[in-house]
Amino acid sequence: MTVKVSIVGGSGYAGGELLRLLLFHPEVEIGQVTSESSAGRWVYSQHPNLRGCTRLKFTPLEALEPCDLLFLALPHGEAARRIDHFAGLAERIIDLSADFRLRNPTDYARWYGAAHPSPSWLERFVYGLPEIYRQEIAGARYVSG
Repeated sequence: MTVKVSIVGGSGYAGGELLRLLLFHPEVEIGQVTSESSAGRWVYSQHPNLRGCTRLKFTPLEALEPCDLLFLALPHGEAARRIDHFAGLAERIIDLSADFRLRNPTDYARWYGAAHPSPSWLERFVYGLPEIYRQEIAGARYVSG
């Protein structure tokens, strides 16, 4: 079974490394990789190590289409501000930022110095630490990395 995956924020280091790993996964089809600053350019223009590995181009966020699994590789705070939109595009989401690592909104404000933009989403995410949350991750729709 092939899983259609897209990456939001693919022009940075985390997005590029994720793309490198997923391009060679036998059960993954990459749908889109977004970048506002590099939209329309070849992915390998930002990640030269991927030259010859893909013919994907960066797309703008507004052109993001539904997929099976959506990876969010955005700067801290960005995923939380747009989570409702992203959840409408994919059944499952893996967020690489710190936006959903903490479950308690009070803890979030203490550690990050501001209130969480979408506190109702905190309890929906499982922290992606398999040594502790392996069983929860296996059945989760939303995982924080």
